[in-house]
Amino acid sequence: MINIPRISIVTVVYNAADCLEKTVLSVVNQTYRNIEYIIIDGGSTDGTVDIIKKYEKHLAYWVSEPDKGIYDAMNKSMEKATGDWLHFINAGDWFYDLNTVDKMVSKMDCINSLYYGNVFMRNIKKKYWGKFSSIKLAIKNICHQSIFYPKCIYKKYSYSLEFKVFADYHYNISIYPLLRFEYIDIIVCNYDNQGFSSFTKDEKFNKTVNKLLYDKIGLFPLICRIIHRKLGYIKRFFYNL
Repeated sequence: MINIPRISIVTVVYNAADCLEKTVLSVVNQTYRNIEYIIIDGGSTDGTVDIIKKYEKHLAYWVSEPDKGIYDAMNKSMEKATGDWLHFINAGDWFYDLNTVDKMVSKMDCINSLYYGNVFMRNIKKKYWGKFSSIKLAIKNICHQSIFYPKCIYKKYSYSLEFKVFADYHYNISIYPLLRFEYIDIIVCNYDNQGFSSFTKDEKFNKTVNKLLYDKIGLFPLICRIIHRKLGYIKRFFYNL
């Protein structure tokens, strides 16, 4: 374990001048001092860049330019990041406490492990939490804003731009067999669960996820996912009668 590991924190943003500053302040005011903060802006025109410039002295790197979407922006940040772990906290979300990173890092003792915690979904006032097994991951994704990716992963693997909405879910399934996923019972951030992925379909992901699960995690978790989805359809059917 490195004595004071560097944590790269990335905010991806596009035309979010109304909520970016709260996100930025939750990062720059963290008590943990070895933070490398990166902002990747997609070429905003609404005043977002003015906010970025306001906090430029706190940033290790920032850019404002057109991109191919949120995962393209995240891939750009991976190329620039140098931290022992990488964490994404996008515009509209913010760390739960000012010592959140301190608390997480104090539990992170293996440089080659992925660590994740909980998030508070503020729209429904509910915690999204718990330890993920292979079965649980087959059914639902670990919230992106709770994860700290180790350098051995984020420097080697990038997000697939084939998937417009669930490239992060594809990513997590793909790397699951490669390292330890370690759960820490800490709320990492206040999360807007009504963002892009909550109302946008990803047909390409839906068509390929079963094969991905079978290849990366195994048959039994895939069967559990299929059963879970079938039960969901039945429940909705009777609810709508």
